[in-house]
Amino acid sequence: MHVCIITSSFPLDPGDGRAAAGLFVRDFAVALAELGEQVTVLTPDKCGGPKAAVPGVTTHWFAWGGGDKPLAYLKPWRPLDAFAMWSLLRNGGRALRELAAAEKFDHVLAMWAVPAGYLAMGLQKRTGTPFTTWCLGSDIWTYGERPGLRNIVRRVLQRSAHVYADGIELGCAASRLCGRPVPFLPSSRQLDPALAGAPPESRRSFNFLFVGRYAEVKGVDVLLAAMRDVVESGHDASLYMFGGGPMEGFVRDYVAAHGLGERVHAGGYAGLSTLVTHLASCDCLVIPSRMESIPVVFSDALQMGRPLIVSDVGDMGALLREVAAGYVVVPGDVTALADAMRRMITADAAEFAPHIETLAQRFELKRAAQKWLDAVG
Repeated sequence: MHVCIITSSFPLDPGDGRAAAGLFVRDFAVALAELGEQVTVLTPDKCGGPKAAVPGVTTHWFAWGGGDKPLAYLKPWRPLDAFAMWSLLRNGGRALRELAAAEKFDHVLAMWAVPAGYLAMGLQKRTGTPFTTWCLGSDIWTYGERPGLRNIVRRVLQRSAHVYADGIELGCAASRLCGRPVPFLPSSRQLDPALAGAPPESRRSFNFLFVGRYAEVKGVDVLLAAMRDVVESGHDASLYMFGGGPMEGFVRDYVAAHGLGERVHAGGYAGLSTLVTHLASCDCLVIPSRMESIPVVFSDALQMGRPLIVSDVGDMGALLREVAAGYVVVPGDVTALADAMRRMITADAAEFAPHIETLAQRFELKRAAQKWLDAVG
């Protein structure tokens, strides 16, 4: 089967830490190719210049007006952002039509409903090519809540041959929006432990890790306040943070203002080697989000055998209550998070190991790829 993956999220190379969900898209494309499918990826070019080849996958980058700006940060009421969005839809639609005419796709996989699903729906209207839409949280909880976009998202989901969500609760919300079942298909990626370098010299007796955007929705302010509490209670612990975004200045200012420079190490977006190195050397991953489905770093930690502390949002709390691979805390509660961090410091790591392995099996990449192929084949 010749599959075309349309996505606004695709990495420049395997170590592109800014790509976030795009790293999963790349690995999913490779998994499909390894299962014997012909895979073509269509994605906007956000940097120009050369990109790393993807094993077994043909990648086409189309020009658009947004440069390297993430789609999540575009605001349609700003003239330049509105132009960028318009150019993405116009240029992406044209590129998809030209590719489809030349390569005769059997199926299109849209990652995600906006904007990829909209483009796939346009091709279906012209050629009848069936498409699958895989939803992210932003599709349903952001775009799906906006009056102008809600009907577009609903129409995309209704016209899709298959619809999936990368979260259980998200699938229920998507189902309510479009009136059809939306099963959970986990998003994960394949990490290579051999990429791990030497542990950082600044490691302490216990080491926490955060990987994500520096944004209020990700709870970075709560995490910093909780870590300050942990340090002030006398525990020999460190926190390593990797990301970027609107609260980057706040993170660095907070660390400096409270004298946490030797305990909290705030870096930029983590490349693949950096991510694997810190997952291998940390003792626990913390996801303190105020709103979330199941971020890819959740399954990253499981794959690397690390316990988690997560906010009770999206599906993370339900998953960890079912399989005790870590602790669940109330979102936005500094005291609850600090208490959980102290509990984790004093816990026996061996108690989490079998639960981590059990939960990790649900997120195996090739299992998800085969499940999708079985549905569309």
